[in-house]
Amino acid sequence: PVSHPLQAASQAPRPRGEECSRGRGGAMSVTVPPEVQRQLGEATMLYAYRDFQKAMAMLLEVVRLCPRLPHPYETLGLIYEEEGHKKKALQLYLMAANLSRRDAAQWRRLAVLATEVGEAEQALFCLGKTLALTPDDVDSLWEQARLHTQLGQHRKAAAGLASLLQHRPHDAHVVRQLAISYTELGAADRAIELLSHVTASLTKESPPAAAAS
Repeated sequence: PVSHPLQAASQAPRPRGEECSRGRGGAMSVTVPPEVQRQLGEATMLYAYRDFQKAMAMLLEVVRLCPRLPHPYETLGLIYEEEGHKKKALQLYLMAANLSRRDAAQWRRLAVLATEVGEAEQALFCLGKTLALTPDDVDSLWEQARLHTQLGQHRKAAAGLASLLQHRPHDAHVVRQLAISYTELGAADRAIELLSHVTASLTKESPPAAAAS
């Protein structure tokens, strides 16, 4: 199994003239010296040929020289995932995502991985990032509410489900879960009011029955 000496690599002294520097975009824009680009390309090839130990050594050197560059963390995460260390891979992917440009799909994938490895709080963090970029992502809203419910955070679950209900006003699953959240919060009257309102809305929108001939 591979080791995880990222902290030592990122804190090691860097040779003058080889450091990465920030562009005008700050952390999101990094000027990479040609030698580091070469090392990163070589490490990527080593990973592709499954020479994980050599790839990792080279990637750690890139991290030492360019700790704000997301690519080496991403590739290190791939190595850990290939080795079956999904929780360590998740942490590396999170580091890469925090250094990358705003990418809702990337955060959504990390939420799925975090849920898969049983890291509910990490999954909620990733879903929060996803929804900050795509507030109308109903699948992420539902998953966020589900995880809040799983953790017993019924007030947060209710808030998310109420938002989701605006997008899916007649979704029976959303209505039912929101009613359960209200009940868990000791607001059974709100649950009854919700169910009554939805039932009345459905009755109004139902087409009248055909007259008997």
